[in-house]
Order: sequence, then structure tokens, then C-alpha cells
Amino acid sequence: MIILLNIGNTHTHIAEVKNGKIVSRRKIQTSDLNSKTLPEGLPLAAATVVPDIRIRLKDLNVFWVEPNNVCELDFSQVDNTTLGADRVANLVALSTEYPLPALCIDFGTAITFELLGCGNIVLGGAIMPGRALMRKAMHDYTAQLPLVSVQTPPPDGPGTNTVDQMLLGVDIGLIGAIKELIEVMRDKAGKDLRIVATGGDAEFFTKRLSGIEYAGDDFTLKGILKAWETHKRCK
Repeated sequence: MIILLNIGNTHTHIAEVKNGKIVSRRKIQTSDLNSKTLPEGLPLAAATVVPDIRIRLKDLNVFWVEPNNVCELDFSQVDNTTLGADRVANLVALSTEYPLPALCIDFGTAITFELLGCGNIVLGGAIMPGRALMRKAMHDYTAQLPLVSVQTPPPDGPGTNTVDQMLLGVDIGLIGAIKELIEVMRDKAGKDLRIVATGGDAEFFTKRLSGIEYAGDDFTLKGILKAWETHKRCK
């Protein structure tokens, strides 16, 4: 058995793996993650976008997903020194779960795009703020705009009040931006690009964007597992 950790800014997904399959999964607040919240005596593989987590778990034997630990991806076309571990895990999952070329869009706090070409060549990507982050930014950096829940749906047409106008600008505006970024990726990778979605806000976008298939909530976890497995073979 191995324990997988997908450690985000807000939440951490913890999964147990038996015989190469994820058999259970739970979610906790990242602020609550420490060595006492994890099973003892089991190998750990993790991807994190929170640098302080490594210090918090420094007493544990953790395989950390990072470009230097992934031997089956070609990073020669990009600068991988600042590439987030969750994005590396998504690329690994793309390389093993889908025909290439393929694009993963991870709808989390930030929306990230990972483009993987034939031959497992990493072609680049994009980063943009997610719906919750844009709402918070408008609230934090203006005097009167309220903080609106992501559960509030956007209007069908032009907004007739401030909240609806914010929802239209953020939610529908993001859909338009994503369409444009997909075309940028398609121009690089080719017309046969496979597009998959993951992340906590994926449902909102996959319902409103055609040509994107849902890869599941455990997509990044699968990438962490595959990175750990291939690292053992490459050693």
C-alpha cells in the first residue's frame, strides 16, 4: 500500500492505493495536514504547491513529485524550474491515461493548462485565476463590490444588478478566455488535440464548454502514483 497526497492551497486530497489502484480517498484542510494525520509506516508520494508543507512533513519519507523526479517526460521545450508539482503530476497522468497530443485543464484556485505533445514532449501551458479567486480579487481591491459565492449561477443575459454583472463578467468571461486559450494550444499541438478537465470547479466549465471531457477528481492523484512508479523503474 502507498499513500498519495495532492496538497493544494486550501485542501489536501489523501488517497490509499492497493495493488496499483486507488481504493479510498478523503479531503482535509491543508492547514490541518501534519505527520499525525497520516498513517504510520506506509510509503508516501506527494505533489504540493505549498512550499511550507515540505518543512511540516520533513520527518517523513516522502517522494515529492517534481520535474527532476519524472524520467518519462521531455521538458526540453520549457523552463521547468518553476513548474508546479501538481502540474507535473497532471502531465504524467496525461502521458499514461490519454492518446497524445493532449491538454489538461485543472480548474482549481488557479486554472492551469498543461499541453503534452507526441513523444511526451511538454509543449507549455497557461495559468489564469479561477472563479473564486477573481471574485475575491474584485471584493478585496474595490470599496463596494461584494464577495459572491461560486454557487450563485450567472445570469442568462446582461446583468441588471451589480451581483449579476459581476457573475456575468467573471463566469462567462472566463469561459470566453478558456476558449481562446484552447485555440492557442490547438494551434501548437494540432487539430486532433484531446482535452480533459479536472479540479474542484471542473463541473461548472465542462457543462458549458464542448469538446472537454471530465477526467475525474483523482486525475492528479493518478499522476502522482504513476510518477512514483516510474521513478522506481528509472532509478
